[in-house]
Amino acid sequence: MNTQELKVNYKKLLNKAAEANGRKETVSYLNSAAKIKSKLYSTSKVNCFRCNGAGFLRISLDETKTCLSCYGKGFLVQKIQQL
Repeated sequence: MNTQELKVNYKKLLNKAAEANGRKETVSYLNSAAKIKSKLYSTSKVNCFRCNGAGFLRISLDETKTCLSCYGKGFLVQKIQQL
């Protein structure tokens, strides 16, 4: 599935969870939505342009500092346009 289809399925699952009757039904919809959200998030990550995914910047041989562009995570999240 492409990102557009994933977004549509994610929204449908959230709407079904809002209209669900029981706790088990709601939890099953929310778990399915969480799996789709993790797929969307994993496809929108990009290596940081400053540290190239390391999470830190080497200043000298003995010193490193945390990359402030990605805050030490090593990746940036692209803004996904809203539907």
